Amino acid sequence: MRFRRIAPEVLVGTSRAWSTTCTIAGPDGAVVVDGPVSPADVAALGARADARELVATHADWDHLLAPLAFPTARRRAAAATLRRLAAERRPIAGELAAWDSAHDHPPRGLPDWADAAELPQHGRANTAAGPVEIVPADGHTTDGVAILLVRHGVLIVGDYLSPVEIPSVDPIAGIGAYLATLARLDTVVAGVDWVVPGHGWPLTRPRARDLLEADRRYLERIAATGDAPLPRHATDAVQRRQHGRNCLCTRG
Repeated sequence: MRFRRIAPEVLVGTSRAWSTTCTIAGPDGAVVVDGPVSPADVAALGARADARELVATHADWDHLLAPLAFPTARRRAAAATLRRLAAERRPIAGELAAWDSAHDHPPRGLPDWADAAELPQHGRANTAAGPVEIVPADGHTTDGVAILLVRHGVLIVGDYLSPVEIPSVDPIAGIGAYLATLARLDTVVAGVDWVVPGHGWPLTRPRARDLLEADRRYLERIAATGDAPLPRHATDAVQRRQHGRNCLCTRG
């Protein structure tokens, strides 16, 4: 895992697998938002921080593994994420098991978030890294929040604004929900120094704004016409398959 310091008390780690990010914030790395994927990167995170609180932006399995590094830390997530985990724990755990098997890793159990403290879906909360503003962020999934580290000028957006992926729209949430999240993020991005996507690396405000506008144009075109040029990585087979799935999500 590669770590980059973007503020005096904020480190961002980027995992080798899928360029998944985790954000370490506060004195001695008191808060970790999301987590890495591979066992080696989980171990690297554990060696770099002394987390007391763990926050998940949403309930996709690759954002839920920080408790493997910090089993006694307090876990926190928004109500929609906790509901999704309660309803979908078995298939989410199955995705982790399938990934471990495909990469010849010893099987790992999905950490239990059942007793996690509930964060508001919108508004302000206090953490060991100072106050955070929580922004609803459904569209990529039916749950999801973005986390603004108020004192540090850092916005953690979950699986939005990725430089390594095109938008991935949940078919239940739909394009309308995704576009509404982009509109909310646009307002917040204007006032921060750094944006941390769930996959990729820390983005300066201008770069994040560029990605946001490209993603908005892309999804608006799909919503209007059923298709659109890819906003990036147009020749990548994985991203083209995702584009095909996005084109089916024209509700909302």
